[in-house]
Amino acid sequence: MAEEDIALRMVEALQDAPSMQLYQMRALIGVLLDDPKREMAARMQLHLGQAVQFIDYRTGQVRHGKLIARHDKQATVLEEDVRRTWKIPYVAIDGLSSEPGVQPYEPPPEPAAQTATAAFKVGDKVTFDDGKGVALVGIVTRVNRRTATLQAMDGRNWRVGFELLRHLLDV
Repeated sequence: MAEEDIALRMVEALQDAPSMQLYQMRALIGVLLDDPKREMAARMQLHLGQAVQFIDYRTGQVRHGKLIARHDKQATVLEEDVRRTWKIPYVAIDGLSSEPGVQPYEPPPEPAAQTATAAFKVGDKVTFDDGKGVALVGIVTRVNRRTATLQAMDGRNWRVGFELLRHLLDV
């Protein structure tokens, strides 16, 4: 019997139930779903790249996707058909058996490290704008990962991001 048939039969059976009983069932189901043991068991069944099915809470519809990230209480699932990501509680996800030909998820490569640090070295003469739009000239005294430490011509020290620095050419 298809999952949708079961859901449809459940809705039909509960259609005439009193609202108070429906609310009581909702509370009891919430307690069961919030059980840490149930969440941990669901989490242990899943791995990155696994094909999964999950419930769209808004519509109750079963959707299919691929697990691409795991977090504390929920996972990120990529619904490949529409290229949409979902944050889904572990208890609302069911792993599917691996289908032949399905490639496991490969996270995207890390972005290349910025090479701005290589463009500046200690002793370089540079120009930069202070926070008020005034152009200042200084000499690089130290190169850090994201900033350079400079000594301005007026004697003050500055830490400036590489994207704000420009080489000063002596003419």
